[in-house]
Amino acid sequence: MSKPETLLMSYIVCDLLSKSDQTVAHEAWVKIIEDMHEDFKKAGALRQTVSQIWNRKGTFKLGFMWEYKDEKAFNACQKLFRIAEAEFVKKTGISWRITPTRGIVLADMQF
Repeated sequence: MSKPETLLMSYIVCDLLSKSDQTVAHEAWVKIIEDMHEDFKKAGALRQTVSQIWNRKGTFKLGFMWEYKDEKAFNACQKLFRIAEAEFVKKTGISWRITPTRGIVLADMQF
């Protein structure tokens, strides 16, 4: 097993009030991050994956997996997140509850 390129990850779960909020939130967030792509790249972000969490009936959740090359990149991206979050609120007015988790990559297996 080789050393992974990604050393630090964060996974953020966002709870929304309705399916329509979930759809609008997804589309708005992706657009904001696409517009800030170069800023995140320069800061050291390697990848973002957006997922719809569907295993809880009656809930509306989005999951955001972020991968960074190191702790310095993670910290630099935090400043960009504040900008993106402010833009999200300005564009959508949607309220969401954010639950972040962070971890260091110990193993990376690809199948």
